[in-house]
Amino acid sequence: MIVGNDDHLTPTDFALTAYERALEPKRLALIDGGHFAPYSTRFPIAARSAPDWFREHLI
Repeated sequence: MIVGNDDHLTPTDFALTAYERALEPKRLALIDGGHFAPYSTRFPIAARSAPDWFREHLI
């Protein structure tokens, strides 16, 4: 999961609770900023997180 640590649209604590309940394999990328930070100001970090997970678990 890619989660903004200051998300007010999907509150961070809700996302972290969902992450805790998720089964393996799982990985958390906690990114500084709000809901849209992974798509805007923190995109390079978010963009690296997802492909790495997919390569590790689906290839």
